[in-house]
Amino acid sequence: MRLYDIATAYLNSLNSFPLVLFYQYQNVQNPRSSSCNLCFHPPFYLFSIAVHECKHSQSSHSAQTNTTQYRQRSPRYCNQLDQVETAFNDALELASYVLSAIDKDTTIYPNYFADEDRANVKAVYSAIIGQTIVPENPSTGNDLLGKILVQTTDTENKCDDQTLAYTNDGDTEKPYIVLCPNAFKKKAVTSLKGAENPADNPNDAAHYIQCLDFEADGGHVSYKMNSLGATLLHEYTHDDNLVKSIFSASIIDQTDGYGPVNVYNKHDKGLAKLNADSYIYYASEVLWSELCGNTFQAPRALIDDSDPDCGGSTCKP
Repeated sequence: MRLYDIATAYLNSLNSFPLVLFYQYQNVQNPRSSSCNLCFHPPFYLFSIAVHECKHSQSSHSAQTNTTQYRQRSPRYCNQLDQVETAFNDALELASYVLSAIDKDTTIYPNYFADEDRANVKAVYSAIIGQTIVPENPSTGNDLLGKILVQTTDTENKCDDQTLAYTNDGDTEKPYIVLCPNAFKKKAVTSLKGAENPADNPNDAAHYIQCLDFEADGGHVSYKMNSLGATLLHEYTHDDNLVKSIFSASIIDQTDGYGPVNVYNKHDKGLAKLNADSYIYYASEVLWSELCGNTFQAPRALIDDSDPDCGGSTCKP
């Protein structure tokens, strides 16, 4: 059992009193103090919450994914805590699927990146993972992820109707990611097709992306692939500590570089290696193609980038 699971079980077993709980995946680090509402340090997290709010209700639902377990709890912050716990793992799972496929990928990769950039694009995902792994055994991520503070406080007042998250680009000493309210509308990565039946478990459809989500309209690359874990992965690519040395340049949000329509065979392939959303949609298509056993069609303008979580517009992670 991972320390993650032990700590979560411990949290659920406690009685009603406030708690500051520290637990780690790898190396112990000193968490920075912060005024944020809800803060996470991967691999060393800080949770400051009221335990009685986070105990399971009698009606709470659990569902097993490939890499982690998502637990629904009724209080808002406890639900967000669960969502972010799952998203940390989903971000690594997305990267791990790319690492298992990218060397021989001649069908999906060319829609996003130039072939001459393949080795460096792979290096970006490897930098986030921290090692080359197989999807069934995701690692705990690069130790440098432990420097990133993930918070819900909108420090720079950038959270708007289209924004899921943002980071303080270029700050290598105290990097942070802000998850905006819209980010928590995003679902988690689900298990294999047919493993959960929404008719039997209605909460699955509310909290997990499912292969059925893509089948209704013929299976296109779309905003429906954008999980909360993909949002975190997007922000990780902005971290200069992780990836700047690969290209001697930062990965940024380029003009017209958001959303599936823009990054799929439309964005300048020579610039795509430095565009964050190109990484999340490539990873998402690789993962969902494998999990669903499906070949996805190209995204359609004004349909597959019209995300209801962002007011019917293209989301900006």
